[in-house]
Amino acid sequence: MSEYFNNIIYGVNSFVTGLKVTWSHFVNKKDLVATLQYPHEKWPIPERDIGFDHSEYNLIRSRLHVDIDDCIACMQCEKACPVDCIKIDAIKPSKDNDYDCGITSNDTQKKMIVSRFTIDMSECMYCNLCVYPCPEECIYMVGGPNGKKHEIDYEFSQYNRDGMIFEFADATDDMIRDSGGEKWLEQRDAKLKKNSEGLELMGIVPETTQAPVVAPVVETKSETAIPATAPKPAGNELNIKSFNDIPDKMSRGIAKKAFMAAKRAEKDATGILADVAQTLSDGGKMTGEIQSILDGLSAPTLEAVTLSVKAGGVAKAKSVAEVSPTTKVKEFDIKDLNVIEDKMARGTAKKAFLAAKRSGEDKVDAVRQALSDAVKLDAVAEELLNLFSGAGSDISEPVDIEIPTAPSEDVSIQPPPLPKLEGDLPLFKINELNGIDDRMTRGMAKKIFTAGKRAEKTRIEVIVEIREALNSAGKLDESTVAILNNLESGN
Repeated sequence: MSEYFNNIIYGVNSFVTGLKVTWSHFVNKKDLVATLQYPHEKWPIPERDIGFDHSEYNLIRSRLHVDIDDCIACMQCEKACPVDCIKIDAIKPSKDNDYDCGITSNDTQKKMIVSRFTIDMSECMYCNLCVYPCPEECIYMVGGPNGKKHEIDYEFSQYNRDGMIFEFADATDDMIRDSGGEKWLEQRDAKLKKNSEGLELMGIVPETTQAPVVAPVVETKSETAIPATAPKPAGNELNIKSFNDIPDKMSRGIAKKAFMAAKRAEKDATGILADVAQTLSDGGKMTGEIQSILDGLSAPTLEAVTLSVKAGGVAKAKSVAEVSPTTKVKEFDIKDLNVIEDKMARGTAKKAFLAAKRSGEDKVDAVRQALSDAVKLDAVAEELLNLFSGAGSDISEPVDIEIPTAPSEDVSIQPPPLPKLEGDLPLFKINELNGIDDRMTRGMAKKIFTAGKRAEKTRIEVIVEIREALNSAGKLDESTVAILNNLESGN
């Protein structure tokens, strides 16, 4: 029982003792305050006596300072700094330039102008190693034995890092220009401009292109006519999101899977839509609604096409669209070169396009010249370049395109099948290329084989592509030629 009351008394006594200390500090705030309002208030530096005179032994570790008038730009302090916090730029006048760079306090003739002398004290480790190699003793730590030169500054805190970067060079632009430093000024201004542009980054700004206005004129010449679909908006390329309008989830997935397979085979838009339609038909998922969606994706963008069926079962497509004089022509883009089927010609054209874009030359002329030099300028590429150079044929005149169709009421446009060579053998197996000794050559051949297999190409087509690719890469030796010849003959 007594222990219980003793604990209560001990707790009250402790509470009163602590409150007494708090009350004394509250009453005598000015005398017993423990908070220093840093950085506006700083503790004074205590006097130190280590048994050495400061003029003989410097223990000061404070801010670096530079007497720039005595600097001869020898770069010794910059080389000695272990953390690279000192950055110096100097300009040496040419021999024919009689500019006087000045003289130091030690009567040393200066031969260079210091255009930049920056010390980042936020990186400085206060090792004082930069002070000793200076021949003019123009860089030092303030205070201590250097108190006569500069008072001590041991606390120089800043809210921003920029306040810790000290620039000591005082050369004006006129002085730098007179000493022959025009190039240095141009580089400095370019760097400052780049930094200012980096501060004003706005992210990716989408480009808005005005769709060309198309005035379709439809003509029909027979009772059985193919219904024309609405033109697809210009600039809207065929991608996997184009099939999101298919309502059935399973059909939509089948269409997207077929799209990706055709895309990997590097087929054009017509071939991709044909593969998608064939896959949906094989899976029993093709409906009238899906067919109308695919027709809308395959509709032309710059002209309206009308089809009329002849008695011989041949449909004629006539381009009779007229573009308004105020129509804005689409700018030539590198993606427009994807219609070129030949991979080597397409690569040559894109390389010439990018080179012309960097140099500011005419892209159409550059691509045409590059394809001509490489003997790759075919009718498709010429027609594409004429379209963007304004040298194409008059689109107001009807152009007949014969498309073979089956003589039935429901006529649909199908892409023409790839031509098959007579007597062509089935595609060989990939392991038959293992006889190629060079590892890189074998890898290139197998890569072309895989792409050709996905595109359902014939044996001859695949061998021709392998031979052309290896020849252009300088990898076609006699042993590889013999292997390809054996595969071509089926041996």
